[in-house]
Amino acid sequence: MTKAFKAILAPAALIGMAACSPSGESEEIAVEDTSNETLATLIGGASDLSTASSILSDAGLQSLFDGSTPYSLFAPNDAAFAAADLSLGNAEDRAIRVAVLREHIVPGYLTVEDIVTAIESGGGSVEMQTMGSNTLTFSGDADKLVVRSSDGAEATLASPAMTGANGTVFPIDGVLKSLDAPG
Repeated sequence: MTKAFKAILAPAALIGMAACSPSGESEEIAVEDTSNETLATLIGGASDLSTASSILSDAGLQSLFDGSTPYSLFAPNDAAFAAADLSLGNAEDRAIRVAVLREHIVPGYLTVEDIVTAIESGGGSVEMQTMGSNTLTFSGDADKLVVRSSDGAEATLASPAMTGANGTVFPIDGVLKSLDAPG
């Protein structure tokens, strides 16, 4: 099975798993803010995602998140970008910023509940392919959702997810791309 095919199936499989959850119990899921706004607008309005918003705008990707195609963005918060020591003000590093951001985008519309249900159904973890070269592995629960990239970088959900008209923004406390790793 090709990576592209897996990337298309992963979100659909997660949504299907959520619909088939055997437990009728309500879970303590982190409350998600739901809005009719686009992902670009949600990111632009979040006070702790100004660096991610700036990268989207600078890279010309804002229109991608203003469209109708659904995405789930695991957006590093401002503190995560500051800790990553990533060059953000240099025009020559635009390609690096875009490549790093691609490692945080999963195609499809996911919620925290979808991911937690898939983790439970998957025996403690679930994997999803990013729009870049990494695979993200999710583990934990709604109280502490951990995201690990295939190159070893790790983050946790830093604040409630924001669900918009075309997907979900998951603010995280780390950058999911090792800047030392190739690719």
